[in-house]
Amino acid sequence: MATLLFTISVSSESRGDRDIYSAQVHAANGEKLFHLSEAGSLSEALEKVVEEMRQQERSGAAAR
Repeated sequence: MATLLFTISVSSESRGDRDIYSAQVHAANGEKLFHLSEAGSLSEALEKVVEEMRQQERSGAAAR
């Protein structure tokens, strides 16, 4: 059985002559889990969100 833990939403916005990609993580209930991450490429925006998730996991593990 699988359970949906979170959703990553990705969007793109044109700013001048550049596209800015944004990635954000939401819990299954819609609660915002991680801050909006903006970058010049889709993969970089996703990498930023993943790094934030890693930092939060480390902080949680260190607090235990």
